[in-house]
Amino acid sequence: MKGFLKNTSWKFLLLELFVVFIGIYGAFYLTTLREEQVARDNRVNYYKTFMLNLDGLYSQATKVKAKVDTILVQMDEDPDYTITIDRDINFTKNMLIVRSGFESENFTTIGQEYLASLDRGSDLISMIQKRADTIEEETRKYQIYGNKSSEEAFRNWYKDEMTLLSGLLGGLQSTIINGAVPETKEIIKRIEANE
Repeated sequence: MKGFLKNTSWKFLLLELFVVFIGIYGAFYLTTLREEQVARDNRVNYYKTFMLNLDGLYSQATKVKAKVDTILVQMDEDPDYTITIDRDINFTKNMLIVRSGFESENFTTIGQEYLASLDRGSDLISMIQKRADTIEEETRKYQIYGNKSSEEAFRNWYKDEMTLLSGLLGGLQSTIINGAVPETKEIIKRIEANE
């Protein structure tokens, strides 16, 4: 009888150790699954928020481009069109979500190719901002210090700059609609499919 109890307690102890091992392993596994789910949810939220930013960026680009194109048409129709500082030609964008992608903790989450694409888009936005600022600054200088002898040269420069600005804005619109939006939607779809 004593041998039976010794044999049974040894088997029981082994069974308990096995159950504890399975419990600990299961807990680690469930924690890992939960962390992966949270990471996926965070990535999806980032890209969905980025989509909202793209919509706002596209709307602003459309508004500014319409204003620039209207001025260009008016200059073509009226050779004496009065050039003024137009506060609607302002393309200051904070791009907080895009800039957050360049922070070290987010860098690996986003993906190298997509980050490179964001960088190119961010460069285009910077070029538009600088071009709009230059146009406003030079227009202000001309209004203060300009004279009749330099008017034609300024008008030609202004029209060329506005044409260039219109092209950059059109390029940004195209980049958003044909590149960033479909690419972001595809990334969201891939992440959600991995759930």
